[in-house]
Amino acid sequence: MMKKKKGVFKPKIVAFACHWCGVGKNEINAIEDFPNFKLIKLMCSGRINTSLILKTFEKGADGVMAFGCPEGKCHYNFGNRTAMEEYKIIKEMMELLGIESERFILELDFFSEDGKLDSVVNEFVKGVKKLGPSPVCTSKEKVKTQEMKVRN
Repeated sequence: MMKKKKGVFKPKIVAFACHWCGVGKNEINAIEDFPNFKLIKLMCSGRINTSLILKTFEKGADGVMAFGCPEGKCHYNFGNRTAMEEYKIIKEMMELLGIESERFILELDFFSEDGKLDSVVNEFVKGVKKLGPSPVCTSKEKVKTQEMKVRN
């Protein structure tokens, strides 16, 4: 009997980007070239919160990125500070729930340097690939798993 060859893991990545930080402004940028990558634009990184990020994992993301303006350069004056405070809470919640904290990053930069955004995204995707699929399982997946156990 031949063993079935497993396909290459392609992580599903969701990125939330502030409209003003340079990532969200560009309609065509490196971030959209990655397969299984969804870019969601926000008016400010200050809109990122724990429930948004955890729900993103629940919906099937293997990794989540958030992009905002550099410290002191927020279009709304304090959004990036709010994002940094929330980032710490999100990381703690992920650890408590058994989700590797490396699956979520917050980058505060204008990404005006050539290749900087590519580098950040490539490193993140590489790290998520090493971690493998997300340990978060949606209720549909749990039901399928339970059905398989009952059949066996």
